[in-house]
Amino acid sequence: MTQMPGTARCARAVLVVVATSSAVAVAWLTAAAATLETGALGALVLGILLLAAIASAALAITSFTIAAKFTHGSNKTRTGAAVVGWITILVGTIAVLTNHPIGATGAAAGTLLTALSTRQDTRDWFDRPRVLPLPR
Repeated sequence: MTQMPGTARCARAVLVVVATSSAVAVAWLTAAAATLETGALGALVLGILLLAAIASAALAITSFTIAAKFTHGSNKTRTGAAVVGWITILVGTIAVLTNHPIGATGAAAGTLLTALSTRQDTRDWFDRPRVLPLPR
């Protein structure tokens, strides 16, 4: 197999979308934390906002890294994409339960990413034999 199958390319695109939306969430949470007026629970709310921003930044970095490794990665890359999908499902479901309007989109993206990452075509792509470069 010399060309990445469509399921793997779609999973890679979903990873980039998840990473980009996580980066946007980091910017939004940081801006919310910066403009927060401290009150009785101001420090607690500030801490929660910054903790959520750190978690979103970790998800964005992980998603971008895994997406970059899709062309030459091993089976661990595919497993990492599935884990990112499950985390996105979890976060999206929590957002739906708290009546956040964008939560269903995150849960759907996570479900799509997990389904595409575990398909047989994607497994075959990551289990293919690697060609070593010729010595010069």
